[in-house]
This record gives sequence, structure tokens and C-alpha cells, in this order.
Amino acid sequence: MTAREVRMMDHAADAETYQPRQTWKPRAKPAGVTHSVDNVWGAAVAAQRINGSYVKETMYKVDPETSSNTVVDKRRNRDIMLDILANPALLTVEDIAQGQECRKFLQNDITFRALKNKLTEFDGSVSKVLAVEDDFDTVKHKLELAVVACLPASHARSLERQAVQERVRQTSGALIGTPGVKVQLDVEIVKSNYSQQWNTWYATAVTADNSAVFFAYRHELARGATHTIVGTVKTHRDGSTQLNRVSII
Repeated sequence: MTAREVRMMDHAADAETYQPRQTWKPRAKPAGVTHSVDNVWGAAVAAQRINGSYVKETMYKVDPETSSNTVVDKRRNRDIMLDILANPALLTVEDIAQGQECRKFLQNDITFRALKNKLTEFDGSVSKVLAVEDDFDTVKHKLELAVVACLPASHARSLERQAVQERVRQTSGALIGTPGVKVQLDVEIVKSNYSQQWNTWYATAVTADNSAVFFAYRHELARGATHTIVGTVKTHRDGSTQLNRVSII
């Protein structure tokens, strides 16, 4: 067999084994599942009810039987919400009603603060959730579904803040003592917030005589708790008395 014939046989073998390269094709996007607005907001409320608070990331704890392996303590609200949406029979009438109330409240709150030009970056995400008026699509509205899971907690904080403001507005406005004077008061705590800047807690309270006071304290004071406190008047501001060096007796 000549060299030319050998080359021709090699080319024929290559032709038999050659397969054209397959062209790349994009993967089809997964089809979304739709859920009604009422069901989505109701499921978010139900998740908040089950956890008792907003859980952003799944929480774990040590398994008492093995003392080493961890087990789920609380699932994140978003996962619970999606489970409930997959089984709407788990939704209660109260969940739906509270979801509707939550949505309406946030709509009014966003509109009010927009008029005052006090919207935050997070408010932009909330506005996108509120803009969904028909159905949520699990693909198209993936981000919005993640945001709505935290909104019942935001609603609860807003209601609590309004209740505190209303309680303080109902005080007499009477000021206590003069700066530098030491006073002893019976008070009810209406708010206690932590300040990262000053690494302390700030409490707002109402006295037995219905005057408003606020002061710093080394740890959180439970809302609704009553205490007898001793402190020094620091200043008067907006109808309230600020105290310094407060101790509980």
C-alpha cells in the first residue's frame, strides 16, 4: 500500500468518527408560581406568629442528646412563609386580616414620609413590594418575597413606636425639679432603646404624677415595668425631664 493510500484511509476514518460541535443553548428559565397578594402578606404574618419575631437566618442549637450535633432552633421567616404559600390551608382568617392591615398601614406610612422627604433606602424596597397589587410570582418577584417576610415585624415596631409617642403626648408636660437637683421618682418604663454610639440603654418613663422623664441606664429596662429611681436632673427638653446618674432602689 502506497503512502497516498494510507493517508486516504486515515482521512476516511477521521470522517467516520467526526461529530460536529453542539452549539450552546441557554437553559430555560424555571416557571414561576403565582400567589395572591392577600396570601403572601397573610403567610408573612403567619411566619411572624410562628417564630414570635423576625428571623433573617436559620438559628441552630446544640442537640441535647448528642451534645455536639446542632439542630434547627428557628427557621428563617422567609422559608416558613414559602412553605405556607405552598399549602394555603395553613393560613387563618386572622392571618389574612392582619396581613391586609399591615399592608395598608405601610402604604400610608410610606406615603406620609414621602411627603416629608424622609424615605430611606429600605423604603425603596418596601415600595416595590407595595407596588405588587395582583399576584406575586416566585421568579419575577423573588426579591419582593424576601422583603415582605420582614414587614410584619416592621409593622409591629411602628405600632409600638406610635403607642409610646401617644403615651408621652398624654403626659402633663410638667417639668421636674431644676438642673443639679437630686430627685426620687416612681416611674413606669414605656420604652428602652440601646445606643451603639454610647454603648448604653436609654429609657423613657412616665412618673406617678404623669410627667415624662428619660435617662441612660446600664442595661435594658422592661417596657411596662415600674421602678423607684433616684437621679439628678440634667436638663428639660420638649416637655420632658432628662435625668443623670440614675439608680434603682
